[in-house]
Amino acid sequence: MQNISKYVQLNDFLLLEYEFSRDDVKESLTGMQPTVALTDLGTKQYFCGNSSNAIGVFNNILELNSLPTDSQRSSWFNNWDASSRYTPYFSTTSTVSDTEYPHDTVKVHIISGYNFDDVAGFLMQVRAEDASTGDLVDLSNFSYFKNIWTQGSDNVVKFASTALYLGNRFYDKYVEFKIPSIYQLGIDTITTSNSFNELLNIKQASDVFVSFSTVPTLQDDTLTDDNFYTLAEKVDVQLPVTSVADSFNAFIAESTGGDYIEYYATWADQIIGQYMGDIESGRIPLYTSNNPNDNYQDFSEQYGSNTAKWVLIHELYVYEQLPGATGGSSLLTQTFSFTQDGDFSLPNYFRPVLRNADIDASYTIQYICRLSNRMDGTQIIRRASFSSTDPKKYGRYFTRLNVENIIPYKVFNRIEAEQANIVEGSLIPKTKYVKTFYDTTTVVYNKDNEIYPQGQGPLLLKTGDSVYKFKFEKLNEAAGQRENVDLSGAYNYALHFKLDDDTNIEAVPTYSTNMNTSIGELEFKLSGDQITKLLKQNNTSFTIIIKNPNGTQYTFYEGVYHSYISYTAAQQQEIDYQNKIEQLSSQNNNLSTSLSSTKSQYESALSKVNRTSSTFRTTISTLNKKITDLNAKINSLTEKNAALLAKASNVSEPTVETIASPKPPVKQIGKPDTVVDQARKIKTLEAENKKLTIDKTTSSRKIEAQSETIKRQGRDIRNMD
Repeated sequence: MQNISKYVQLNDFLLLEYEFSRDDVKESLTGMQPTVALTDLGTKQYFCGNSSNAIGVFNNILELNSLPTDSQRSSWFNNWDASSRYTPYFSTTSTVSDTEYPHDTVKVHIISGYNFDDVAGFLMQVRAEDASTGDLVDLSNFSYFKNIWTQGSDNVVKFASTALYLGNRFYDKYVEFKIPSIYQLGIDTITTSNSFNELLNIKQASDVFVSFSTVPTLQDDTLTDDNFYTLAEKVDVQLPVTSVADSFNAFIAESTGGDYIEYYATWADQIIGQYMGDIESGRIPLYTSNNPNDNYQDFSEQYGSNTAKWVLIHELYVYEQLPGATGGSSLLTQTFSFTQDGDFSLPNYFRPVLRNADIDASYTIQYICRLSNRMDGTQIIRRASFSSTDPKKYGRYFTRLNVENIIPYKVFNRIEAEQANIVEGSLIPKTKYVKTFYDTTTVVYNKDNEIYPQGQGPLLLKTGDSVYKFKFEKLNEAAGQRENVDLSGAYNYALHFKLDDDTNIEAVPTYSTNMNTSIGELEFKLSGDQITKLLKQNNTSFTIIIKNPNGTQYTFYEGVYHSYISYTAAQQQEIDYQNKIEQLSSQNNNLSTSLSSTKSQYESALSKVNRTSSTFRTTISTLNKKITDLNAKINSLTEKNAALLAKASNVSEPTVETIASPKPPVKQIGKPDTVVDQARKIKTLEAENKKLTIDKTTSSRKIEAQSETIKRQGRDIRNMD
C-alpha cells in the first residue's frame, strides 16, 4: 500500500505535508538513541538523543526541539548548543529499545525566495492522544531557527530536485523531520507489546494534532545559548490517520500500448471508473459537512440537475533535467491541465514535447490529481510522478522515414486545413496560435443572474487587501441556455486600470484553487494601497485583457468600478426612498379615508348645530316677550305703589286726646300691610326680571359661540374639498 500525504496551507509562505507511513517500511534506529522523557509539567516528550547520528536522517533531535515552560504552552525554552541544558526540565528519561520502526515524515515546504527574514523561526508541535489518560503526547516540538544545525548544511533545509508546484505556488526547498508512525503506534497499543507501545501508549486511530506557530523574536543568553520565546500566532490542524479518502490515489506511467503517457485517478488501486458514481450518489461519503446536500438546490438551479458535483482535475508538469558540473538544473518546460467530468473508466493520454531533448539527461512528469466537489469546494489532492532517462523519444521531431521512392497520388476535392499563423524569420518555423475575444452583450452574469453588457459590469472595491472573482459565460441562443467560456490554454490574463495621470495598475490572476479557467473563472487580488489609489480616480473604468504568447493582447471585457461602501449606501438610500414613498402613499390613503369620515361627522354636527340655533332663537324670542310683560307689570305696580304711598302720607298721626276719647274707627285706604306686600312683589318681579336678563345674555353668548363654531366647521369643510 502506498503512503498517503496530506497538505495544509499554513500561511502565504509555508505548506505542510504530512506523509503517513502505509508501505510497512521500517526505519533503522540503531545509534539514534530514541528517548521518551517525562517533563516537569507531566507531559511526555519524544526525541532522538544521539544528535550526530540522527541529524540528516530523522532530524528530531533534542537541539531542534523546544520545551514548554508553563502549562498553557505559551512560553518555550530552546538550546541549540548543548542537550544537557534540557535536563532540568525533565523528571525522568527512558530509552526505547526497538531497533527499527515505521516513521511518518513531516515536511514544511518553503515558497521560492522566502528566507524567514520577517521572523526568528517557527515551532511545529506534533502530538497524539494517550490511550490511558487522553492527554496529548509530544512526538516532536520541532523548532526551526537560524543556527548551526539549520544553516550551512542540507541536513535540515533541503532544496528540492524538482520544485513542488501546488496551489499556484512554487516551493523549491523544505524542512523535514520524522516521528514514529502514529498509525502503527495505535495498532501496537492493541496487538503488540514493544518498547514504543509501553513508553508512548498511543490511542488506536488517534488523530494527529499539529500546531504551527511563528516565533517573532528570541530572548537569548549569549553565555549559555539558552533561548526563551513566546508564540505570535497559532494554526491548529487535526488530521485523521485513516479516512475513506485514503482509497483515492493517482497513477502515471509510460503506456505499453503506444508512444504516450497514461495517467488516471485510482480508487483502491483500480482505475476510478464506477466508483465516481458511488461518490456522486453519496454511497461513498466524502463530503465534509453533516448534510451531503448542502447548497445542492442552488447548485442544481445554476448548473442544471444533471451536472455532476464531483469531478477530477488533472495537472501535468514536465521538468527537463539538464546535466551540469554541480548537479545540473531542472527546468519546467510544459504544463497541462483539464477538468474531467465523464469517461472515468478510460485512461487519459499525454505526449510531452521536450524542448531540449537532445541535451537532456532525463525528464520528470509530475502529476497532480484533484477529486473536487464543485458544489462546496472540497478537494482531495494526490501526487504521482514519472521519470525517464530517454528524453530523445519525445523531442520536437519524430524520426523521419525516407519517402523519396514513393509515388505521390494527386488528391482532388481536398479540404483545406485551417491556416496557422506562421512566424517567419527564425531558423525553425514555429506555429503559434492566438486567442482573440470579440465584444458580446451577453457575457457576464452577477450573483442575481442578471446580464451585464460590455462597459456596464460593476466591480465593487473593498478597503484593504481583497480578492475579486469573475465568472464568464456565453448565451447559446439556439439552445436557450448559458455555457461556460473556456479560458484555459497558454494564455495569460490581467485586470487593468488606467489612472487619471495616464499611469496603469495591473493585477494578474491568483491561479488559486478557487479559480478554474476551463469553466470561465478568473480571480485577481488587489492590495489595499492599490484600492485606495483607485477610489481617488475620476476615471472608474476597468478592463480585463488577454495576453497571447506572441506578445499581442486584446481587451476581453470592460466595466466600471465603485466603492463597495458608497455603492451599498446608494442602494440602501434607494430602498429607503422607495419605502418612504410606499409609506406616504399608505398614509395618504388613510388620510383620505379619515377626511371623508370627518367630513361626514362635520356635516352631521352642522345640521345639529343649526337645529340647536333655531331652538335658541325661539327661546330668546319667548324670553324677550316675558321680559316685556314683566316690565309692563313692574311699571303698573310701581305706579300703584306710588299712589298708595302718597295717600298714606296725608293721614296725620293720632293725639293724646284722640286716644283718650276713642272715636269710631275710620276706614283707611291702603294699609301698611298692603304697601309692604306691594314692595315685596316689586322686588320679586325685579329679581325675576334680572334672572330673565341673565338668561337672555347667556343664551346670546351661546348663540354667538355656536355661530363661531358653525363658521369654523364650514371653513374646515371647504378646505377639505
